[in-house]
Amino acid sequence: MSTAVLFDLDDTLIDLQYARRHGLRAVQRILPELNKVPLDELELAHDAELTANYQRTLEGNLSDEEAHLEHMCGICRRYGLATDKAADAVEAYVHEQQFYPRLVPGVEELFDALRGRMKIGVITNGRSQNQRDKLEFFDLLPLDTVAISEEVGALKPNPEIFRYALENLDVQKATMVGDSWERDVLGAIGIGMDAIWLNRYRRPCPDRSLAVEINGFEPIRTVLRILRITS
Repeated sequence: MSTAVLFDLDDTLIDLQYARRHGLRAVQRILPELNKVPLDELELAHDAELTANYQRTLEGNLSDEEAHLEHMCGICRRYGLATDKAADAVEAYVHEQQFYPRLVPGVEELFDALRGRMKIGVITNGRSQNQRDKLEFFDLLPLDTVAISEEVGALKPNPEIFRYALENLDVQKATMVGDSWERDVLGAIGIGMDAIWLNRYRRPCPDRSLAVEINGFEPIRTVLRILRITS
């Protein structure tokens, strides 16, 4: 039985998908040609652009503002649009997105059920101040460990960031919960942890033998059962 559970932050605990959808609707108002694109498809296109620039952003080679513009220009090019309104679309996206911050449904109830029963931590890629501000804003503190890539000097799935978290927890067994198959699931399994894949987008599972798949945290009894916690 695991004695600790570690969570990814973005799109695992914090519902970036919810805020992003509102932001993309604002983009469609600035770029009406995108109104014919289903929101699900536009979201996947945006996610692909984020992924393409992910490493450069984390390494500091792209500022947040530059990254936003790169993402929007990439979307424009995907759909054969000129990029002259990309900056306006970015402004609309960022402005709208900030009004819809929320946790993934079930997180608060799940944390209440876990506290005092298991050690809880977060392992996240990102800039230190950004990620710590999110933890404070969403009232996720205190935690038993917080491992942020900028502070640790290693990005998931590098085993060093997982080792850092486990050493701080001082436990023999832990389970990782995250939405990224490569960064969270394979990274955790690579150092002998158990893994739960949060697949809210219902993507095809690469290998069901490696991790337990869930599509959300509600009802929380499902997650508690996987972690072998009884009420």
